[in-house]
Amino acid sequence: MGFSLIRFYLQLLLPEWMSNRHPDSRHFYRRKFTDAYKERRCWAYRIWLGSVLLMLAIPSPPVIIGLGLFTTFLSFSLLDEY
Repeated sequence: MGFSLIRFYLQLLLPEWMSNRHPDSRHFYRRKFTDAYKERRCWAYRIWLGSVLLMLAIPSPPVIIGLGLFTTFLSFSLLDEY
């Protein structure tokens, strides 16, 4: 009962286009459901995992901050195709 009530409230509050989950590479929201985007998201996850392991191997604040900023830039540029 609780989950159905939450789902009902979300349908009332969220826009109609968010309920459409069919993949479309040209739509700004539905492109997240395409296989290409899922593969790029997997690559971003792997990059973050490697970055965190490197941060744990070299626990220096400048290295952690620099690597975190570079990994963030790399993830944004990888996931944003336009």
